[in-house]
Amino acid sequence: MSEPRKLGDILQDYFQNSQEQFAIEFRRHFGIQPIVNLDLASEKQISEMAEKAFLEDWIDNQDVMQRLHISIRTLQTLRSNGTLPYTRVNGKIYYLRKDIEDLLRKNYGRKEGNK
Repeated sequence: MSEPRKLGDILQDYFQNSQEQFAIEFRRHFGIQPIVNLDLASEKQISEMAEKAFLEDWIDNQDVMQRLHISIRTLQTLRSNGTLPYTRVNGKIYYLRKDIEDLLRKNYGRKEGNK
């Protein structure tokens, strides 16, 4: 005889996988993506997921300025002096999230004498 499922497991399965309207609205409201079984996904679905994941790695000028609380001029300086790598596509500039994180990590430090 199998062990009974826990209520938490049942609810998690329902909210992640159910196609009932309530569960779909719950996922949409909380921004939860359903778990995808790649063995059952089509080549097109896998391709779309890979493309979306790739594009989420890139952010534009506006996002960088808002997240770092810097001006367009400061951002231009970071590009010009080579501090922040970028790419330009059709006149629009994009940055890798990883490069932004690396920049912050490299410049993270504490002032000596403040204890």
